[in-house]
Amino acid sequence: MGDDHLSKALESSLNDLKREMDEQEREKDDLKKAIAASLGKSVDQLTARDLLNATMDGDSSNKRRLPPDITDAPPNKKPRPEKYWDGVVKLTHVTGFSGLSFITSADIVQKSMLKKAVITAFVSSMDWIEEHFPEDVNLCLVTHGRPAIRKQYGSNRVIIHAPMKDEKFGVFHTKLMLLFHESSLRVVIGSANLERYDYNDLENVVFIQDFPQTTTRLKSFSQLPNFASDLCDLLDLMHVPPSVKEEFLGYDFSKAKAHIVASVSGVFEGKENYRKYGHARLAQVIKDIGAFDPARLPKIEMQTSSLGSVNASFLHEIYTSFCGIDPYENGAKPRGRKKEGLPPIEIIFPTQETVEMSKLGPPFIIATLPSSGNTAKENELRGWVYCGSHNATLSAWGKLTLSRETREAKMTMNNWELGVVLPLYDSTEIPSTYRRPAPLYRPGQDAWTQDFEW
Repeated sequence: MGDDHLSKALESSLNDLKREMDEQEREKDDLKKAIAASLGKSVDQLTARDLLNATMDGDSSNKRRLPPDITDAPPNKKPRPEKYWDGVVKLTHVTGFSGLSFITSADIVQKSMLKKAVITAFVSSMDWIEEHFPEDVNLCLVTHGRPAIRKQYGSNRVIIHAPMKDEKFGVFHTKLMLLFHESSLRVVIGSANLERYDYNDLENVVFIQDFPQTTTRLKSFSQLPNFASDLCDLLDLMHVPPSVKEEFLGYDFSKAKAHIVASVSGVFEGKENYRKYGHARLAQVIKDIGAFDPARLPKIEMQTSSLGSVNASFLHEIYTSFCGIDPYENGAKPRGRKKEGLPPIEIIFPTQETVEMSKLGPPFIIATLPSSGNTAKENELRGWVYCGSHNATLSAWGKLTLSRETREAKMTMNNWELGVVLPLYDSTEIPSTYRRPAPLYRPGQDAWTQDFEW
């Protein structure tokens, strides 16, 4: 009996040891799955360095506690797509380049979570659109074309040509995405057209912000913050179906980070109208964010992919707005500085050599204010940045004049454009697509020009 009892005891101990080893093995497997999920890999794709970085720590156990959102994640479950609740400026992914500042078109759209969308651009590729927007997603596409139309294709596709000021001049150049996801709305405003070339081969810029769905809807559009209200105004002018802007009543825009600056093809006359669009709108935004200071006029860096007919008169006109000055604010008599020489605007435009060796950059404006004194103030406004579709042209920013008939100020624009302005502080991080300070043209270097064959 003694030997039999000892044999059973040994067998029991071995079984306990086996269960413990099996449990440890399961824990290791679970840990590998959690690490793989956190890195967006499969278990088979994990390297020894991945495991070492995730498990080694400075304590005696040599084991690091993983965050709850990783350890509690079901095995092989991919991390949820990233949301930008506080807004962010990103550069579009370019083949051959990588970094935290870049984002792919797939990561922007997040089609697995998409329910409906409004997308706008000057140029659009249906192949690119069908790749990113599945057939079951309700889609409204606004693009350039004449005459103005709104057509239904199938049960869930609408194509719109926005109205233009006239039949000869101007383009619809607005780049906007309204992406209605499962429980949030993503607003994307940038410089990229809806085609693979713009998202794979060109450096474009996008502002992205996500807004959460609310449990209770607002009762009227007058309750919307300015950011959302300005977008609704544009949707109406584009002739987008009213049901789209009605969706805005169900989202929380209280944390909107950016200020909308749009141009709309048309003539807008009178005090309440001319300030809504073009560079007059930009002047109003600069005042609103507190960047207008007659004693600290800004230095401007203006990156553009199109110059048009830039001359001294146009540069002085837009620089006045870049300062936050409305020349007709106090009536018909313009105010501002005497137009002598050129204003402090540096236009960043690529040389022929640069274009042949690299990627074309997006419309981008950086305004820096001189220091207010010898001692920098905490959280002092340092300037502002604009990113969007506006190039350095009169057609894009508009012409501000006085009406001969009414003697009231009016803003005339050929193009539709859209961008955002963000204030710059010491802590603000905005990616730039060019080296700063930008180098001057050297003797013998030519500006980039594009030849068209007819």
